[in-house]
Amino acid sequence: MKALVWTDNEILEYREVEEPQIKKNNDVKIKIYGTGICGTDLNVFKGKLRAVPNMIMGHESVGVVVEIGEDVKNVSVGDRVVIDPTQFCGKCYYCRKGLTCYCEDFDAWQLGIGSHGTFGEYYVGEDRFVYKLPDSMEWERATLIEPLSCVLSVIEKANIKPEDSVLVLGCGPIGLLVQMIARKLARITVATEISSFRTEAARKITNYVYHPQELTLEEIYRINQGRKFDVIFDAIGNQLDWAYPLIEKGGRLVPMGFDDTYEFKIKPFELLSKGITIIGTGEAHHMMEKALSCAIDLPELSSLITEKVLLENFDTAINNLMGFDPATNERKEITSIKTILVSAPSGI
Repeated sequence: MKALVWTDNEILEYREVEEPQIKKNNDVKIKIYGTGICGTDLNVFKGKLRAVPNMIMGHESVGVVVEIGEDVKNVSVGDRVVIDPTQFCGKCYYCRKGLTCYCEDFDAWQLGIGSHGTFGEYYVGEDRFVYKLPDSMEWERATLIEPLSCVLSVIEKANIKPEDSVLVLGCGPIGLLVQMIARKLARITVATEISSFRTEAARKITNYVYHPQELTLEEIYRINQGRKFDVIFDAIGNQLDWAYPLIEKGGRLVPMGFDDTYEFKIKPFELLSKGITIIGTGEAHHMMEKALSCAIDLPELSSLITEKVLLENFDTAINNLMGFDPATNERKEITSIKTILVSAPSGI
């Protein structure tokens, strides 16, 4: 089969690979319809995260079951399914505590990073990480169930109340999903973004959206009853210095975006005196079923899928999401929100 493989030279290559086959009684073989390009994938391409060489990448995927092991009971051949890529051993200290994202062998289990992913025509994995989709749910909405599970985990920990004001930094897919859920929970939701394309998308979701330079303290007081924000989500990963002065007393500061080169310094006394909480959200533990249930009532999720591209044309799709020209390193406008790389163009 054809697949996208992360090579020894740290480039993504479209090549012929061996088609995976069922090996265990609890295995499920899935014909992949498509896989969303995730920020994690982009960070690997940018050199910010490491993936195992010669691994098929991709993890936000949906498809149809074509074969099952003899012990599989939760899905049947012909079922449309979504795959949970946040996999785990289930036996180590953290897994036994329910903290499965801290599995002691976590990296080796992660689709598209430490184990073969779904940027290909077929995928084989354990039945415990496969969930049946309702017949009424279109593929586009279903590809967002996994990122939605991450967002629901973060929202749950942030404990947004009806009287809260929320600021979301960044209007990529994760930032927009946070806005979509937060607006249903909070009194007011505000976002910042530098991309004009993504700003327009946010206008349809959140109460207010600004270029970061336009969101002055004076403007915040004008739209937010003379107060700073109760909850701030940094969906970019390196904006806490900018965000911290905008947090209200008793507020919650939530770092979300991944950037392990970024450092944020703060005086502990300020946390004590102002009652500010910094929430380390980590990953999503056991959230796929909740996300699937939530997605059923969120048909607007599909609006975040702005591009579908054949798997073989991956380079064009990725370049449109990078925000800069890899050849010159010059910034360029992002022209998509969420892109699906389609493995089965004729439909399945």
